[in-house]
Amino acid sequence: MNRTLAANSGALALALAGTLAVAWPNAAPPVHRAVAPPSPAAMAPPRIALADGTWAVADAWGHPVPLRPYARIVSTNLLTDRLLVELCEPTRILAVSRAARERKRDGFRYQGMGLVDGFGPVEGIVALKPDLVLTNSFGSPGSAERMRSAGIEVFNLGELHGEASLSYVALSLGELLGAPERAQHLLHDFSRRMRKVAAHRAPDQAKRALFLSILGPDLQGGTAGTSYHDILVAAGLVDIASSRYRGWPAYSAEAVLAMAPEIVVTRENHTARICAYPGMDLLPPCRGQGRIVELPGDLLDEPGLAMLEAAEELFARVYESP
Repeated sequence: MNRTLAANSGALALALAGTLAVAWPNAAPPVHRAVAPPSPAAMAPPRIALADGTWAVADAWGHPVPLRPYARIVSTNLLTDRLLVELCEPTRILAVSRAARERKRDGFRYQGMGLVDGFGPVEGIVALKPDLVLTNSFGSPGSAERMRSAGIEVFNLGELHGEASLSYVALSLGELLGAPERAQHLLHDFSRRMRKVAAHRAPDQAKRALFLSILGPDLQGGTAGTSYHDILVAAGLVDIASSRYRGWPAYSAEAVLAMAPEIVVTRENHTARICAYPGMDLLPPCRGQGRIVELPGDLLDEPGLAMLEAAEELFARVYESP
């Protein structure tokens, strides 16, 4: 889904705005069916032997992070905030992102923990004297290098794309925490429950859906290769953009009308903005023919464990609500 979780959903949305998907103009319509992802065991990050005889795992940029008993861990983004709570003893968590504490939905999980700003200066993090910092590609430029020069190990998550990147991050974190089996179990349970959300609905009953948002002057999408696509598919919907686009495309109104979605999925308070976009007044869901389903941004914009909650909520809103 998303390309960043470093601070909050608003910052994440701005980061997505600059990413244009690759179009497949002549692509054949996709086959939409629930497909189990590769088993977590098959995607476990390989260990790297270091010169001193110890072991490491590589982060998304190929930097080897040694395997050792980290006891002062800082997370700067929502994905690893939640994973740390699930996989790690609370006494080892030094601080999490401020965005995690501020969320109405599950901010209670992080009470009593220190807070950091993932988009802010690194000096505040360095002052905490962590032994491991979990960050991603959209923190302050050069922040990882500055922390490493201060003797802090940094694991960079890279870009975040939904279930695939969640598996990579969770399994890598399991290795770094000395709890690989715990990470395997967490991912197995997550995958099983994602596949179960709409398992009892026949594929020919799936509604045609599209994720849409307004970012600046653009109609912004999220389709194949993102968490938005994973959420739609898990909720028993057909992501109609996935036959032609990947990633986070910017659409014209004409392109959206041509796809003719029955269901538009968006963030809270975006319906009026979408329907007011020039030309979108002709979209059937904006005219009462079909539906626009709004979900909280902190569900839609986290390409981590929250994808399950988003899929469950979306399924209920589409198929179980009148």
